[in-house]
Amino acid sequence: MTAPSHITLSAHDPGDARRPTGPLHRRQIILLATFTVLIEVLGLFHLIPTVRVGLLDLPLSVIPAFALAAGCGSRLLGRSSNRSVAVGYWVLIAGVLPALFLVYLNKGRADLWLSYVVASFSEEFIYRLAIPMILAVAFRAVGVRQTWARPAGFAFAALWFVLLPGHREQMIHVSSAIPFIAYAALAAFIVYRSGSVLPMGAAHAVSNLLTVLFWAGATTSNQRTVALTVVLVVLVLAYSRPRRLTVTDDGELLDTGTGLDVVALDLRDGNPVSATLSDGTVIVVEGAAGVLDLMSDHRDETPGSSSGSAA
Repeated sequence: MTAPSHITLSAHDPGDARRPTGPLHRRQIILLATFTVLIEVLGLFHLIPTVRVGLLDLPLSVIPAFALAAGCGSRLLGRSSNRSVAVGYWVLIAGVLPALFLVYLNKGRADLWLSYVVASFSEEFIYRLAIPMILAVAFRAVGVRQTWARPAGFAFAALWFVLLPGHREQMIHVSSAIPFIAYAALAAFIVYRSGSVLPMGAAHAVSNLLTVLFWAGATTSNQRTVALTVVLVVLVLAYSRPRRLTVTDDGELLDTGTGLDVVALDLRDGNPVSATLSDGTVIVVEGAAGVLDLMSDHRDETPGSSSGSAA
């Protein structure tokens, strides 16, 4: 079937694109994220009890953090422009995490493996999902543009992550802070670009598990560096450059570069495919076939849509 040369899309909430919606509605997600951040703050001030997970006492915020992740659903897998590399990343993780479990099991510390995996994913859910989300909403409420609000939220959350008490304790001198700053910057960049919270959580877990083994003398510095470098390189290749346009869980087309809704597509022959964003900006989109595939998915997922528009 021939695609129309110009497609107009209605944006239900044009200023609030790239939101992590899933099984729960957006308002419920925001409330749950707010509650998660509140519990995290109370925990940092030791005003509430901790929860025992495996061998460690973790902040009580792990519970609402995992509830938030469940509410967001599969969207936390993120977007990748290279599906084969993304599949390769998960194959790698499916091999590395069980291998590390066997190492911990052999040392009689399987419960410690569980502790660090839960803690790692929890920190990603809080510092790469809940806090940036709430800060972005707060910034926009006081008039900050979405294109600035989201990066500012991620930047503040990254700084907060670096300054966590457990991280500061490991900063013996100034150079000790460099690994934490580098990791926080990389994680914020990847999740901001592609929404890949779960992939980042898996890499975080591998990093923590390898570090603990290094501290215990069970692995060398070179082995830890090589293993972690491989995981992070594949992660970056898979998720740092998402496809420019994507379809959100509620069927809206979204520009991943700015986080704004797409309100119209220009598909006229002989011209580059262009998209008009909710703020009026027009961008050129490479890969017309991919755009048409996305539009086909959009029409299939949107009841009552016609060949020229989607409600």
